[in-house]
Amino acid sequence: MMGIRYKLFEKEISGPFTIPSGIITAEIQTLEKIANEIPEIGILTTKSVGIEPNKGNREPIIAQYDYMSFINAVGLRNPGAKEFERKLSKITLPDDKFLLISIFGANENEFREVAEILYEHADGFELNISCPHSKKYGQTVGQDVILVERIVREVSSLGKPTFVKVSPNLDIKETVKYAIKGGVSGITAINTKGPELFLYDRYPVLSNKVGGVSGKSIFELGLSCVRKIREITDLPIIACGGIATAEDIKQYKKAGANYFGIGSALAGMSTEEIKEYFHELLKDLENGTNNASKFLKENLNTKYRKYKVRRKVNLAEDLFLLELDDKIETQSGQFIFTWLPEKGEKPFSVFDDEPLTLLIQKRGYFTNCLSKLDKGNTIYIRGPYGNSPKIRGKTLLVGGGTGIAGLYLFAKKNKNTVAVLGAKDQKHLLYEKFENVCEKLYLFTESGEVGKKGLATDDLEEIIKSETPDYCINCGPEQMVKTAIQKEAKYINPQNIYSSIEFLTRCGIGLCGSCATSKGYRNCVDGTFFKINQI
Repeated sequence: MMGIRYKLFEKEISGPFTIPSGIITAEIQTLEKIANEIPEIGILTTKSVGIEPNKGNREPIIAQYDYMSFINAVGLRNPGAKEFERKLSKITLPDDKFLLISIFGANENEFREVAEILYEHADGFELNISCPHSKKYGQTVGQDVILVERIVREVSSLGKPTFVKVSPNLDIKETVKYAIKGGVSGITAINTKGPELFLYDRYPVLSNKVGGVSGKSIFELGLSCVRKIREITDLPIIACGGIATAEDIKQYKKAGANYFGIGSALAGMSTEEIKEYFHELLKDLENGTNNASKFLKENLNTKYRKYKVRRKVNLAEDLFLLELDDKIETQSGQFIFTWLPEKGEKPFSVFDDEPLTLLIQKRGYFTNCLSKLDKGNTIYIRGPYGNSPKIRGKTLLVGGGTGIAGLYLFAKKNKNTVAVLGAKDQKHLLYEKFENVCEKLYLFTESGEVGKKGLATDDLEEIIKSETPDYCINCGPEQMVKTAIQKEAKYINPQNIYSSIEFLTRCGIGLCGSCATSKGYRNCVDGTFFKINQI
């Protein structure tokens, strides 16, 4: 395998792999990072894009269905074709990558409109006629084979190679036959199985109730579908569905696949681990080894655990403390997801681990639901997620607003810490617990009620000169963190500065890709505390 030249239509590509649509590379900055750093991935498949922006379904959007298998209903979340085109225009991709832009619509006109907007950036298009949990798009469109033929004809007439991503829930051969009539260039097989219902403690987990099943549990189904497709066409096939090892790839290749999409198997892997995984996977294919399997994650902390509310403390009109009835095994800086069945799910920093305590600001529907919980009410927790910086020395903690919640465990679990804490007023500055574990506290409130009047970063340089810390750990609003980094970097080794900024984290296991930093790292698996060059 090593040294082999790969080609897709007329374009030479760097490797035989892709990451299927909607997984990991959902944000443009992560797509660019993967493109430039993982040569084994020769096909870049984008998140499915439609004409108009779509926020997708509210969380939970994913649950672990079985070993290395998941059920999801993200809901075709995307920024809309024009905004996606603007984002694509800002990045640079290597010449040896095939950019396969996944698109969706309700009819041939919508598909063509999206394709025309994105035409200049695409090496080819993948037509999503197979998403199983959309009422208007995806499989709803794909079940009408005459419509499939018209859609393929409209998009392929633009002159770029066109793939159809087929559903295992429909008649595969019939779908492919009509796609061929329309002039399709290749087939992606398969999308997720379903829609199916997944229950935990008798409650549907997904907010959409039903979702599509992916990963190892659909491996045999994927193989069967590829065999059926190969019986009727010699067009290129991108195989997706449960691939994790070199042996899996060999079975798909024997079934008739040419290229290989790997998605669910990447759950829980950091960006560096994904790089090493694909590198080892290609070597496994050449050498008959199985070294890539060591990167596969068996324990993803996805199972919910039931807690009861022990105590709720209202600190301010928009801020409260939720203390639960048991502890949690966690490291400093990690986070968890809280789930209220039929209400939703959101991530929160672990403020304290024994008992599990959360500091929550009321911002929207879900946090308002949490604020109405009383003593004895049930709440479900999964996690923890994220990594903890390895610190060995005097540490300065800098927190603003609810960012304070991400810092207390650092002080509790590490000796020789000093904290700089800021909030808008006394009610929003939860500093009392820090007094018991920090060597020194510097407090700031914008109102001047507690500590010094001003922001947490106002006197930061003077504090650093006085305390001479070895490390700095920042957590809070983006502007506060940026200001803190600028001041700290004058006195502290940049490699010893760690920062956490609030990113949209929706799955916790790295698959949805929504929590990307500007450098393409994912907050939930690469963070949550990053070095300067990562954010």
